[in-house]
Amino acid sequence: MELPFELSKTHKTNTKSTWKFRGLICSDEEFEAIYEIYITARKCELCKKKFKSSRNRHMDHDHETGEFRNVCCTKCNQRKRDVKIRTDNTSGYKYIYEHKESTCKQGFIWVFKVWIDGKSKTLKKSVDKEKVIAFRDRWLDDHPDFHT
Repeated sequence: MELPFELSKTHKTNTKSTWKFRGLICSDEEFEAIYEIYITARKCELCKKKFKSSRNRHMDHDHETGEFRNVCCTKCNQRKRDVKIRTDNTSGYKYIYEHKESTCKQGFIWVFKVWIDGKSKTLKKSVDKEKVIAFRDRWLDDHPDFHT
């Protein structure tokens, strides 16, 4: 079997441990099948872009059930609604937060905030959560190398 990337001798063991720690629930047989799919994947199953490196591949799973869904790129994996987010994030979307604002009718606004060069930067504020989500998605598209 030809692999798209070179793997270390301990890759399989380390991968199994990491996936279990992150919440994947599967039997040993299921792990073998998922691992085979993962190591031979050459492109994201969601956006179909070719993986540039092994670090861009992610095993996507349902965070509530622990079930495997697919192999995807970093960007698609981060955009999943169920990706673990900070406990103070009430929006359900990574980087988007509810901010108390007494001048607004609803008492808060939605804020899209990221850390760049060690500094917190607010990039968009709005009472309309959908507008902030759309802005975030466009911004992440324009900044493919952005990582937290």
